[in-house]
Amino acid sequence: MSDPTLTGERIVLIDDSANDLQVTKRFLERRGFDVSAATSGEEGLALAQAITPAAFIVDYRMPVMDGLEVTRRIKADQVLQTIPVLMLTGADAAQTVVEGLEAGADDFVTKGSDTEILLARLRALLRMKRYQDQLRKLNQQITRDLQIARRVQEALVPNGFFRGPRIEIRSAYIPSATLSGDFYDYFLQDELMYLFVADVSGHGLPASILVALLKSYIHTESDSRTSLSSFMASLNDFLFSVSLPTQFATAQLFRIDSAGNLVYSNAAHPPFLLLQKANGKTVVHEAPSHLLGAMPSMVFDEHRLQVAPGDMLFVYTDGLTDRRNAAGDFYSLDRIVALMDDAHDDDLTTVYDRIFEDVSTFAATDEFRDDIAFIVTRFH
Repeated sequence: MSDPTLTGERIVLIDDSANDLQVTKRFLERRGFDVSAATSGEEGLALAQAITPAAFIVDYRMPVMDGLEVTRRIKADQVLQTIPVLMLTGADAAQTVVEGLEAGADDFVTKGSDTEILLARLRALLRMKRYQDQLRKLNQQITRDLQIARRVQEALVPNGFFRGPRIEIRSAYIPSATLSGDFYDYFLQDELMYLFVADVSGHGLPASILVALLKSYIHTESDSRTSLSSFMASLNDFLFSVSLPTQFATAQLFRIDSAGNLVYSNAAHPPFLLLQKANGKTVVHEAPSHLLGAMPSMVFDEHRLQVAPGDMLFVYTDGLTDRRNAAGDFYSLDRIVALMDDAHDDDLTTVYDRIFEDVSTFAATDEFRDDIAFIVTRFH
């Protein structure tokens, strides 16, 4: 009958005492381990490079390269660093344990103690390693899946350049995580130009799913006969019905006709900027309102503006103004206002490039780095 304890897992055993080495090697082999023995740290590391073991058993006291140095080299090696090290210590083990932990050892056994204790400690380390390996594989799979989801999400965002009748658009999408809750879209329908920007709470897969649902809804439900206030109310109820209890969004929806009538509805989204070429000034337009999807049956307002050839519209998500540098300064909307005021006679690409560079080079700390999306629109 076969021994159920047999594992076949490879162990590199390093001990400068030939007698102790053989005793431990034979014991582990009888328990089913595949043991490669070395009488020096250099030899043991060379063996490990050749076979990539499941664990190391390393004697603390060895000439030339002791167990501490062997452990440091194992943990500094990208291939070997996740492999557990069981260190054999002397009777006065307290200081040795401290030094071993600092070097990276994973567990300790007093040399000469009962071999069953050695076996139990080794099995525990190998069990932990198997769990960690499974987690790493799962994490790799999740990372691959998220990368695929990221590509799908990027496909939902329109091309960064758009030119239509009497309108030109440049847009930027700068996510801080694999999957973002920031979203924008623009499209022509029934000779009307629609521009939509939203910021779904949170990151990751839940936020990205809502982004996909938002895009589908605005494309299938947009109707020139429906007021934007009514459309936003319907969108709010839809988002409330499909989102998690903690999810909501801020949003702005614009509709522009061929006569330069710009109608918009806001859902707690940050103010937008409008450069009026006639007076060369950029005006901040703010319209406080309810969050989108937080509560059902909310009423939203509708506002109207007139735009003329040469006017320029700037909309964005709050990741832009939430950026904060090491000095504690937030990225100010005044920076965008100044860039637009100074560049009102430049072509749209030049204006966009200056804004993008200013935003990108603002040295935000990791703590205050959020998704950013912005759209610059020039009317002709």
